[in-house]
Amino acid sequence: MTDIFIPRDKVEHQESAELNSLLKLFQKRLYRTALILTKSPHAARDLLQEVYLRARQEYQQLTPNTHFGLWLSQLLINIHLGRTERLSNC
Repeated sequence: MTDIFIPRDKVEHQESAELNSLLKLFQKRLYRTALILTKSPHAARDLLQEVYLRARQEYQQLTPNTHFGLWLSQLLINIHLGRTERLSNC
């Protein structure tokens, strides 16, 4: 899949519907990655929900010409690692 660069003006003025469209483009790839990391369909879906929430919160802070797919993938991995670390500290 070709990655998408998001120009600065789009980052600053992105509407929710447009963000939803971008998230949908990467949904399958993110789910596959989440499934590999969690080894559970339920946990993968739960992880994706958190990724989508964080993506909405942090979207406006993206720098110009960010690789959107790479950013989402890194967000997913970071959230997963944070969860794994919290569980291992319990």
